Amino acid sequence: MVDLMNRIETISRDFSCLCVPQKDILLYSGCRNCEDPRLHSLCAECMEELSDSANLKAVYAEINVNFEGNTADFGFYKAESRSLKTFLADCNKAYVFAATIGIGADRLINKYSTLSPAKAVVIDGCATAAIECWCDHLCREVFRVPEQERFSPGYGDLPLDMQPRILSYLDAGLNIGLSMTESMLLTPTKSVTAIVKKRTDS
Repeated sequence: MVDLMNRIETISRDFSCLCVPQKDILLYSGCRNCEDPRLHSLCAECMEELSDSANLKAVYAEINVNFEGNTADFGFYKAESRSLKTFLADCNKAYVFAATIGIGADRLINKYSTLSPAKAVVIDGCATAAIECWCDHLCREVFRVPEQERFSPGYGDLPLDMQPRILSYLDAGLNIGLSMTESMLLTPTKSVTAIVKKRTDS
């Protein structure tokens, strides 16, 4: 991989790059053990509709990380977190990223909240499964680490207030249309910010 230090990179992909497991859709829809074929058909229908509305985008950068005790210094933010130190295992480089599947998912959920609440729940499950799958894709294909090898603000004892600092550092509003409300909610809602440990051979 090329040296990305001090460079901010953006990525967009077609929804077809994702292979979202139906079991994950059922899990996030609160229907994990349901075998009703009508529900499985609804999942497929909702995923097809979501695929027409979603817009996969991400922005990321490689950064230096310096530790003093349990405090990680990312340059743009200092975080005191035992769990983050354990996760990074004293490495000195990491990636920070923000990813979203776009505002279209929120619009679909809002649309069906009135027209068909049951369908809204399944579309919400599809969208949650899709953003997780998108983050897995980024870990695997871009950062070259195992799927789900990421650590987000709010996990363990890592303060949630790191999230707006990541958005600001990556200029996520301009780059991928991702921002945060005063109550610390990401918008679009089906979005993630995270830290990924940089492999020493990447």
